[in-house]
Amino acid sequence: MTWRSVVRTVIARTPFRAWRTALLALGLGTAGALLVISPFDLPCVFAALGWNGPMCGGTRMLAALLRGHPVRALEYNAFAALVLLPSTVALLVAGARYETGRARRLWPSGVAGTVAAALMGGGLLLWTVLRNLPVEPFTTLAV
Repeated sequence: MTWRSVVRTVIARTPFRAWRTALLALGLGTAGALLVISPFDLPCVFAALGWNGPMCGGTRMLAALLRGHPVRALEYNAFAALVLLPSTVALLVAGARYETGRARRLWPSGVAGTVAAALMGGGLLLWTVLRNLPVEPFTTLAV
C-alpha cells in the first residue's frame, strides 16, 4: 500500500469531506486578518499612477467589517463589500457542495457561467472607471 492510497483512504473515511474548502476558507481568513493587522504597507500599482484601483480601501473595508462597522465598510469600498465578498463566500459554499458530492461543478457551465464571469469582470472594470472620474457624484466613490 502506497502513501497516496493511505491518504485517499483516510480522506474517504473522514466524515467531513469538504476539507479542501475548509483549508481555503481558513487560509483566506488568515490572510485577511494578517492584512488588517500588518504594520507593512503593500505597494499598489494604481496608487503609483495616481488612480484609485478597484480594491482601494479594500483593507480598510475588511477591517471595518471585522470590527463590526458595515456602514463604514461601504464607505471604504462598496463594490468589494457588496459584490466581491459575497461572491467569495458563494464560491466557498459551492466548493464545499462540490467536495461533498452535492454539486457537479463550482461555477455554472455554459452561457450562465460565461455571463456571470462577464458581469463580474465588467462590474469590476466599471467600478474602477467610475471611481476615477473627477465629476460629482463619482468623486464620492474615491477613497
